[in-house]
Amino acid sequence: MNFHETKMGAVFFNHQLPELIRTLQEIADTLKKPATAAVRLTDTGEPDFLHNLFYGNYEPDIYGCVTAPSELDRHVKEAEKALLPALGESWPLFEQYQMAVSKRNSAIAEQSYCCGYRTAVQMIVIGLAVPPQQTGGVPDEQP
Repeated sequence: MNFHETKMGAVFFNHQLPELIRTLQEIADTLKKPATAAVRLTDTGEPDFLHNLFYGNYEPDIYGCVTAPSELDRHVKEAEKALLPALGESWPLFEQYQMAVSKRNSAIAEQSYCCGYRTAVQMIVIGLAVPPQQTGGVPDEQP
């Protein structure tokens, strides 16, 4: 006896196989449609962020990314003033100067990293957002 002649064979060929074919066809049809973003954001902060970034008008300091570490700069300058007159005989002052410069440089590097990270996240968020209605106009001319 062949499989298609059995009761299980009849169920498979008459019900399960057509259902499997129908499901595969639905999957194929779904894959042909363009994918939509799972997240839709409407408020992304600065509305012209990508435009400004592309045309070189992005100013990170307006987002709070740039804060001069003035306290650390002050320490570096103080240490330098103390070091110059006594360079030959005051090794501890030189070490103090090096420490102040190192702290300032570390703070600036961390600040740059945070600003870059914020920029990257802003770009991702803008990319997920619902695009504004395009007017078909030409981008603003740069001065």
